[in-house]
Amino acid sequence: MQRLTKVDYNRWHFGFILGLGFNDFRVVPNNYVDEDGNRWYAASGGLKPSFVVGMIVDLRLVDYLNLRFTPCLGLGQRQFQYSAFNPAGEVVDRINTSVSCVTMEVPIYLKYSAKRYGNVRPYIIAGAGALFNMNLDRDKAILLKPVDVEIAFGIGFDIYLEYFKLCPEIKFGFGLLDELNRNHPEAEGTREFICTQSSKRFTARMLTITFNFE
Repeated sequence: MQRLTKVDYNRWHFGFILGLGFNDFRVVPNNYVDEDGNRWYAASGGLKPSFVVGMIVDLRLVDYLNLRFTPCLGLGQRQFQYSAFNPAGEVVDRINTSVSCVTMEVPIYLKYSAKRYGNVRPYIIAGAGALFNMNLDRDKAILLKPVDVEIAFGIGFDIYLEYFKLCPEIKFGFGLLDELNRNHPEAEGTREFICTQSSKRFTARMLTITFNFE
């Protein structure tokens, strides 16, 4: 028996989001050479989990197509490793550092749903929006810029329960801007300033697994 048979015909509906994000940076080194002749290479520490919570504002445009506004708060950490190689190719020094990230995403998506099968309805989603870095700790070796622009796409399923829809969803996101802030006077003159000098570009990559309650 089908449940919630009329819910998809509402012009507006709302919900909330709980999930996990896995965040990473694509780090482009710039072959920085220090005063001792060592060449430094920057690398990301890989995908790190973060907690994601948000809300859903959904507008039904036509059959099968919805416009969605889904502001989300993310809490997590990103790690980086910097390695120094001497002219012989040997690792002679390393710097490991991390950045605590509190982010606010404000994306707009288009959601295209397939035909409903019983109490399940698959969909695809794609969109773009702004990402704001809320925790800019200037005492850290790495300082991020306050704003990025991201694009994202993903898939999910509307599962119709007795009183609401449960929607597991997976999205892939990519930052478009360089997030490394080179205006970091607090680090100048310290060993950690190598982290800024030896990186050419930081671009974000994100994998988000959420459960939407609508």
